[in-house]
Amino acid sequence: MPTEAESNDKALELVEEIVQRFRPIEQLFDVMGAADAGVQGVFVRRWAEIGTHLATSFREHLDQMVAIARNDDRSPGKSSTSTEE
Repeated sequence: MPTEAESNDKALELVEEIVQRFRPIEQLFDVMGAADAGVQGVFVRRWAEIGTHLATSFREHLDQMVAIARNDDRSPGKSSTSTEE
């Protein structure tokens, strides 16, 4: 049975792996956001704004999931399964 520290380390490693795999998508949105404001540039910039917003939202959600997992790990007697439907 892994210790709490090992569980936290694994969770942090998983989060870091997800962030690393997601980073190229964020960089694409950054490049799109720097596009020339010419005729097509307006659309590209708008798509970049949407993508950047979605990427930020994704990171915030990921951070919340990690925080919840950490709190669950620290709470004695709590089940790791959810009963939400």
